[in-house]
Amino acid sequence: MNSQTRPRVFATDLDGTFIPLSGDEASVEALEQIRGQLAGGAIPFAYVSGRHLEFIFEAIIDDGLPVPDWILCDVGTSVYRNVGKESTSKDTSKNAPTQETLAEQFQRSGDYDARLDRIIGDTDVERVRSDLALLPKFRLQESFKQGRHKLSYYVPAESLDECHRAAQSYLDENSLPYGIISSVDPFNGDGLIDVLPKEVSKALALDWWCESQDYQREEIVFCGDSGNDHAALVAGYRAVVVGNASRSLAARVQDAHRSRNWDDRLYLASRRSTAAVLDGLRWFGVVESDQESTHPRWGVVPSGYRSAAFSVYAPAHEKLAVDLFEGESVTGDESAYAVRTVELNRNSDGFFTADIEDCPIGTRYRIRIDRSSTSLPPGPPSIPDPASRFQPDGVNEASMVVGNQFAWQHDDQPRPARVEDLIIYELHPGAFTEEGTFLSAIDRLDELVNLGITAIELMPIAQCPGRWNWGYDATYWFAPMSSLGTPDDLRRFVDEAHARGLHVFLDVVYNHLGPEGNYLSLLGNYLSSKHGTPWGAAPNFDEGPEAEAVRRFVIDNAIYWFDEFHLDGLRVDAIHCMKDDSDEHITRQFGREVRQWSQANDRKVWLIAETNVYDASMTAPLEQGGCGFDAQWGDDFAHALLACVRSHDQLTVRRYQPHIDLARALQRGFVFQGDVRGDRGREEVSVATAERVDTTSVVYCIQNHDFIGNHPLGKRFHQITAPETQAAAASLLIMSPAIPMLFMGEEFACENPFAFFVDFGDETLRRAVVQGRRREYPQHDWSDGVLPTEEVAFRSAKIGPAADGKSSIRDWYRKIIGLRKQHVQSGLISVENCVAITDTDRGVYALKFQRKEDVLVVACRLAEQSEQTRPQDDAIGEAELRELLSVDGELPPRILDSRTDSNDDLRSPVIFHPNHAIVFASRD
Repeated sequence: MNSQTRPRVFATDLDGTFIPLSGDEASVEALEQIRGQLAGGAIPFAYVSGRHLEFIFEAIIDDGLPVPDWILCDVGTSVYRNVGKESTSKDTSKNAPTQETLAEQFQRSGDYDARLDRIIGDTDVERVRSDLALLPKFRLQESFKQGRHKLSYYVPAESLDECHRAAQSYLDENSLPYGIISSVDPFNGDGLIDVLPKEVSKALALDWWCESQDYQREEIVFCGDSGNDHAALVAGYRAVVVGNASRSLAARVQDAHRSRNWDDRLYLASRRSTAAVLDGLRWFGVVESDQESTHPRWGVVPSGYRSAAFSVYAPAHEKLAVDLFEGESVTGDESAYAVRTVELNRNSDGFFTADIEDCPIGTRYRIRIDRSSTSLPPGPPSIPDPASRFQPDGVNEASMVVGNQFAWQHDDQPRPARVEDLIIYELHPGAFTEEGTFLSAIDRLDELVNLGITAIELMPIAQCPGRWNWGYDATYWFAPMSSLGTPDDLRRFVDEAHARGLHVFLDVVYNHLGPEGNYLSLLGNYLSSKHGTPWGAAPNFDEGPEAEAVRRFVIDNAIYWFDEFHLDGLRVDAIHCMKDDSDEHITRQFGREVRQWSQANDRKVWLIAETNVYDASMTAPLEQGGCGFDAQWGDDFAHALLACVRSHDQLTVRRYQPHIDLARALQRGFVFQGDVRGDRGREEVSVATAERVDTTSVVYCIQNHDFIGNHPLGKRFHQITAPETQAAAASLLIMSPAIPMLFMGEEFACENPFAFFVDFGDETLRRAVVQGRRREYPQHDWSDGVLPTEEVAFRSAKIGPAADGKSSIRDWYRKIIGLRKQHVQSGLISVENCVAITDTDRGVYALKFQRKEDVLVVACRLAEQSEQTRPQDDAIGEAELRELLSVDGELPPRILDSRTDSNDDLRSPVIFHPNHAIVFASRD
């Protein structure tokens, strides 16, 4: 491994950075620790501040700051050296300084002044100063804050950008050799404009200091918090951005470092001011840490400057090591790459850990198994990390050490806090855009906001085999799939979604692990010997001492997505297939511990269960013996609805009866029910006497990935019915007192199929998945469909631009979603105000919401597609419709009609056709 010079010098801004913030006890304590580390004089350091020299002296005296070797002040326009440092201790507790003694110690650098004089030449400085003061909203700062090389002004903070541009225009028009640094005072909120000799900044002063003292840039750590620190933070020094810095500054600094491929030069501190400086100095090794080393429970995380902490659970072994590689790709012949092997330390629980130096971000590594000490099934001598954070070359190749720092900017952006406000959009990141990446998906977020979506649900993104996959064959639960982008790309997507007020939910799969790249059995009893699934090996939740660790593996993975990627919620796939005979089922422990983490971190997180059938215990509170989830999928609505219009199509293993089951779903809220222990079946209750469950926490849809993918041709709802049928069905969905969910492309009637697709490298697995699909759904004719292993299955699934779809369908969706939001906000759309009205003979399904004088009715009429050309006398007129809907007098005046797609009042009489929806509202 290539070692680099470890930083040994530090420079820091003062206000908001090194000076402890008021009331911040952690920073006061940190200052004491830093002062102790600097007392011996072995660590050179400088203050780099926008303050004038006398005010820096004031801070040293009042705040007890250590006396530095150098002071670079006035935003980089003045440099002073401590010429009395040999006779004066830097520990101010021993020699309390005064303004006089400090003034005697520090000598201004004439060499630096001469350098700035050469920049401005014979410019009339005072004329420039006075001209700028005449600009609108500019006010000269006090005289002691001015200088020959510094022209300083106050401006309104809200007009900072405008004033910056005005000053720049003045300088450009007069060809003046000056530049501008603008910032906001973190203490009083004033906008600050500093006009300095061209290219002069804190960074230039640091550069001069670095050269004059013969320091290398990689030897210096610079700490800052504000806009006038930006140039120095991105100049190539080791940089620390304190936690109280603006998130936009942190993001700009991180972007600059990323664009230059600087993986080891930035530390984004979570703590504030001086405490953050101390953390940064420890991170870069400038000062020693008195804290014990901590390891992640799973996988590898950077633990300091070019170092990483490793942790692997391998109870089957007494010895374990890690192979570290050099190079950007480690595939094929590993002997072609430099390798260093480091032994890991085993504890009594079977976890192997180590702190490894000279292991920077980007290092490839594999876990080396000691086959001499244990009898194992055949396999390779080394394997990827089972808790790898990134698999850049696929499931069988080396894992990579990746960073986990990110400058989150939009966590404080308001997002829906009530389950009633959720309108979910399910998407596959690889098929959502042509590029198929997290970053390209950002470009379509505004499209979803415009539609009215409030939450995105990503299909699984954990690392799967091959170049594309639906996501349900993951073998590395902690690693975002490399074909979709890097972990930071995912973070950027989440941050951009938050900027738009969107939640981001993630589909996670804990009921099985994928078959390719699955090496867990080589490390211990990760996998169950008594439970299984149709899709792959089941985790071991209930056998032997390893079961407790495997349960932690699942729960910690869930918390990892919340903690490191700031996801808002998880949709847990096929939770009924998480087989567990323990006294406390894994699903309850999962809900309990996620809730504990949520409360401890003051973060609202959402849990949604795919229960397959209705399970009342899933959303029951923990204190009532439930699992504490926020919501569960209600598949009955979609399949019962399909049975009304395509009774011969069966896209699930359960059988649904045309019309009667949709009536059951609307009246009762579900058709089938069960629990995670295995009791599952049809709810045999009369529609007339059924008592409705609270569907507020049930997710309804008219199609989802399974619904479409289980069709042999991957056809969407409107393709197996008709666009007008979808518009009608969507009306009933979106206006239901449940959580509506759309599948990507549905809103514009996308014509592209969404067939199941995988890209296994193992030919045996490729054949098995084809046979398995046909065996699971024998009722389908698969002869005309593409194979899930063919590339065209993935390529054809990309939804394309909305403009290629039906604008009328999109407009209808937008109107209905807008109407839902309006009446959810008013409280009219709720389970308490809802009555389901059904006439299975005529195919009429209606939801009527009434609260005092407010009335809202959505009526949907569904029929087999072959019956769409029924004679006109089969249409239902206004009088009959009023009777069906139990409306006395005239129907509510505001009408939305899926067939006319109009907000205008319909011509009388109202005609209600098959596969048609009408919405009536008593007010706008």
